[in-house]
Amino acid sequence: MSMLVGRESEWRAAQAAWESLTDGSQVLEVVGEPGIGKTRLLAEIARQTRDSLFRTLTGRATEFESELPFAVIIEALDHHVRKNASLLQSRLTTEDIGRLGSILDGLPDGSEVYAGERYRTLRAIRQLLEILAEPSGLVLILDDVHWCDAATIDLIDYLIRQPPDAPVLLVLAYRPAQAPARLASSGRRLTLGPLSEADVEHLLGTGPAEAARLTRLSGGNPLYLDALRRYETTSAGTVRTLDDLDPAIAALPAEVRVAFSAELSALDPDSRLLASAAAVGGDECEPALLAVIAELRDATVLRCLDDLVARDLMQAVPGTGRFRFRHPLVRHVVYASAAAGWRLAAHARAAAYLEGVGAPPRARAHHVARSATLGDARAATVLVDAAQAVGPQAPATAAYWAQAALCLLPGDTAEAGLPSRADLSIFLAERQAASGFLTEARKTMGTVLDVLLAPGDPARPAAVGYTGLLLRLIGQHEEAEALLAAEPPDPDVLLQLATYALIRGHLYEADERLHRASELAAPGSAVAAIAQGIRSMTGVEPPLKSTAALLDTLSDDDIAARLDVCAWMCWSSLDAEGTSDSLRRLRRCRQIAVRFGHSFVLPYLLAMQALMQARLGRITDAMRDADEAVGIARMLAADEPLSLALLTKCWLLKCATDHAGAIDAGEQAVAAATAGRGWLSTAQAMLAFARLASGDHERGAADLIAAGGGPSLTRLYPHNRTVACISLSALATDPASARHWADLAETVGASNGGAALLARALAEGIADPVRGGALAEAAAALLTEVEQLVMAARAWLAAVTMHQRSGDFGAARTALTRAEQLNGRMDCAEISAGIQQLTHRLLPPVGLTPRESEIAALIADGRSNTEIAAKLHLSIRTVETHASRIYTKLGVPTRAAAVSRLAS
Repeated sequence: MSMLVGRESEWRAAQAAWESLTDGSQVLEVVGEPGIGKTRLLAEIARQTRDSLFRTLTGRATEFESELPFAVIIEALDHHVRKNASLLQSRLTTEDIGRLGSILDGLPDGSEVYAGERYRTLRAIRQLLEILAEPSGLVLILDDVHWCDAATIDLIDYLIRQPPDAPVLLVLAYRPAQAPARLASSGRRLTLGPLSEADVEHLLGTGPAEAARLTRLSGGNPLYLDALRRYETTSAGTVRTLDDLDPAIAALPAEVRVAFSAELSALDPDSRLLASAAAVGGDECEPALLAVIAELRDATVLRCLDDLVARDLMQAVPGTGRFRFRHPLVRHVVYASAAAGWRLAAHARAAAYLEGVGAPPRARAHHVARSATLGDARAATVLVDAAQAVGPQAPATAAYWAQAALCLLPGDTAEAGLPSRADLSIFLAERQAASGFLTEARKTMGTVLDVLLAPGDPARPAAVGYTGLLLRLIGQHEEAEALLAAEPPDPDVLLQLATYALIRGHLYEADERLHRASELAAPGSAVAAIAQGIRSMTGVEPPLKSTAALLDTLSDDDIAARLDVCAWMCWSSLDAEGTSDSLRRLRRCRQIAVRFGHSFVLPYLLAMQALMQARLGRITDAMRDADEAVGIARMLAADEPLSLALLTKCWLLKCATDHAGAIDAGEQAVAAATAGRGWLSTAQAMLAFARLASGDHERGAADLIAAGGGPSLTRLYPHNRTVACISLSALATDPASARHWADLAETVGASNGGAALLARALAEGIADPVRGGALAEAAAALLTEVEQLVMAARAWLAAVTMHQRSGDFGAARTALTRAEQLNGRMDCAEISAGIQQLTHRLLPPVGLTPRESEIAALIADGRSNTEIAAKLHLSIRTVETHASRIYTKLGVPTRAAAVSRLAS
């Protein structure tokens, strides 16, 4: 390790990172200014981990190709994937193979089938890394990631948030001043600082005075030291650098810039020309491409390459036949020193060469964007084709190329055989939105509405609706409503406005708009039926089966035109039709969203899908959907869908009995809902449910009532309102209070009679556990019929408790068996825990009277005599008398012993 002078502590920390891979996936960040030694440290890490039998793969992002999607991942993985394609195909799913094949060579390209849902592409890459980590571990080293494209940054952020379930060390090197904020992780961070004078003296073998001078001139930066040492440059001067793309160049010490300039000045004209060609060609170039760009003979190219390698300006890439600069800063200086006009022509020659060898538009677009001139329709076509090809997986790159194409053709793009300018601009806005640049997408759509689509244009209503959605996603609800309200009265516009009110919990306002849409729509039309069907979400109208079935008659195009509205339709039909049919329709909507590129609606569809899965007790599958919804919402950088995704995860974590996780997710959901101004009441309710499940009954109940806007709970959707009534009725010790919640459940429970009946059972069971048990069993049957399996299981558990309290242990065991049978069809930890708890409490008869059995059940539940007295409306003295008799019949001397006996 003697060559890593001044980096001994960093080396030990890096070594600790791969030695701790047995504990699971790790992240190691190597950060510092340009030239500080990041690449040198990475090279030593790669050498050492390969020697330690870790599979080690490396890639480096580049400054001038920073828009190319997944370029650094391709460099790191492509060769290994091609070499092991057959093995990988045997381990991966068909979908994952198709998604990976759209990025990496060696696997079948499934982009036509699996174009959308880029979150799933990220998941497929993670799965690939898990396979590559077998058997001894994987070290993936990515250098200069501050230059990565947005799709790769999404991937890195995803891998940090959702680490591979395998021994994978992800090593990231970047300049912190130029890196996206999302790169910062919770892993180990090595910050490389300048070398000391002692380090410089040891590294260069100079005397103290010379070391002090070089340290002062270089600032202790190893790359600058190397440049100064090579050319012994001590004079203060400046170097003219054109097209200075890299801000690091401006920060170079003047002496170092002179040193870099001296390297170029020492070259003969042909070698200097070839170096410029290499800077244009890419991070790594083969001689054939260099010959075309430089317009030199093959023999001259090879001679010049020998010269550049001998001077260590360029280096051969082992095993590839390609060449690259020794350091990105060297490439930058060479590129910036070339004449601007020559660079333009050089990029054009590179694009022509790639076209000649059959490279697809996505491989040529980088050079075309840097060489095309105004009015070049052929170049614009290449850029549009490339943008459409990468759009689903790399929307930021697609937006860049689409914008470049629009700039090339200031007039009507349709004259060049391309989509109309309006359609191309809408594509640009969609890709900007998919990249998380919602404000930019809104500006683009503003141009579409103000300039390109006049009132009366058939395409305008859809464009207005999409613009309104963008405004809503960035939290500008009033502006969105004003935009739609300014359009001529239209049922579809009213449907959109109604969904805005639904998301904000303004249910009466939503109902008025839906009613108005029904009146304006043609009788018997799809819009009229949809408006009437969604009214069930406001609690005014019960759901209609015929309305929900309407979705099966609509074409994909019709659904794509109003996807968010159709999602509400799927949800509103749940109680009328059951979960399976609603889930089937929702999945169809999701497939349509993917095919039409409507990524903005995916978090809504996935969250709803997760909640439907939760009704069936499929909590693991539901959690997977919720995690995907959260991931997509974060990539969109939109608080409104994020709040829905997080509140869904809150509910699922509660069902999984992860109470701390549920509360954390609920608090995040409330914060996102407050910022995004949507789903706030629902988020607050889910957080309250999580608090109740954790045992914080007093706060949870108060928060739940507050979320609903008071004792009438009018801010909650009908289903949530009914669930809230069930929870509050179960907590009530006063029969009058419990009856209030049961009455309220029945007023909103026309669409969900089983749930309303469960609330009534809990209320009646306080004074009459026999009747309460019978009602709970009836509720369980109704809930099972409409596929609300988790709630049905809860109803059976409520029946167990009431039968136990009434002393009917036979009926209690039967109800417990029914709950166990339902639980066998689910993976809901909350129900499993409830069954286990009641199984311990369910005692054989020991001569207890019905009242004693009722009190014994409450004693086993940990209730005090005062609480039991309040619950059963008895005096404390009466409870104490019954408790004493229970102890005698159980043969125990104390309350603690009774609890132990009852729980045994």
